[in-house]
Amino acid sequence: MYSTVVCNSGRVYQRGKVLMSNPRDKDYDIYLAHCENKPYVLKRVSQSIFELCLQHKREFPDTRRIRMHVDYSEKEKTVVYEYFKEDLLALVRINRDFPLVARKQILFEVGKALQELHAKNWIHIDVKPDNVMVDWNLDEQGQVQIERVALTDLDVSLKLKGDKLLRIPNMQRLGNFMWRSPEAQTGQGIGKPSDVFSFGLVCIYTLTSREIMAVDHEELREREVEPEIEVLGRDIVYFGLLSEGLLKHTADETWQTVLVQVAEGVAGADPSFHLSNWQENDFPNIDAGAKKMLCRIMNLDPAKRATINEILDDPYWR
Repeated sequence: MYSTVVCNSGRVYQRGKVLMSNPRDKDYDIYLAHCENKPYVLKRVSQSIFELCLQHKREFPDTRRIRMHVDYSEKEKTVVYEYFKEDLLALVRINRDFPLVARKQILFEVGKALQELHAKNWIHIDVKPDNVMVDWNLDEQGQVQIERVALTDLDVSLKLKGDKLLRIPNMQRLGNFMWRSPEAQTGQGIGKPSDVFSFGLVCIYTLTSREIMAVDHEELREREVEPEIEVLGRDIVYFGLLSEGLLKHTADETWQTVLVQVAEGVAGADPSFHLSNWQENDFPNIDAGAKKMLCRIMNLDPAKRATINEILDDPYWR
């Protein structure tokens, strides 16, 4: 692979270190690059994703909250993105004392990005902290200043046709299992509410610095439990009883049976695990206002889940 990439704009990007390695094909590693002494990110993609990137750019030409490419090479099927300081997953892990006001500011911007997508009937499908990029600095008084937040990685995003939901055949799923909604764990009935649920999980992580859906894969292998099933069980324990609404929404007999079995398996869980009973000493920053908002987001029934517009209008943000 050449050390430089000449894009359609005529600008030349000098490829640097690998930012993210692709385990299946090194040609698709993501690189740090420089042009005119400014850092960028180079990402080579498949033909279908390249076309999707161009479609995103046409649909959201002026957005700042959704990270769009700023240049591209049609010949090399490579897109160029602005470089951000770090992603939200790393930011929260490294900076445990990051101020609450800054955490809330970041989350509100992520919500606004989803609002932009949903307004044009797009769904992201892979909302998670490592798909949120953040630029921030300290001012002269040492206070955190959030400069920019952008939702990134729309590789599996989809523009819905009217009210039709995404149903994936053959037990396939999209996105990271830790951050999926219950319906997305089944691959059945994925829509805007699915993004909202994932956003709620991102809120919980960002506010508390706790990854409540992280699993021990070795332990699960010993128990012969799939990670997706473990997370579904936690959904029910943390956020409410299995509802008829979710079963009807899934509209798949196999998955309906699985959901009922999972619910039966966690029926004896301690009620203190439920979101409404969380204490701030265990879940930092989850006060009464945060709980009230999160309960609207984390409803297991997609039809009863608050929309992103409703969530952004919640008093919690004021």
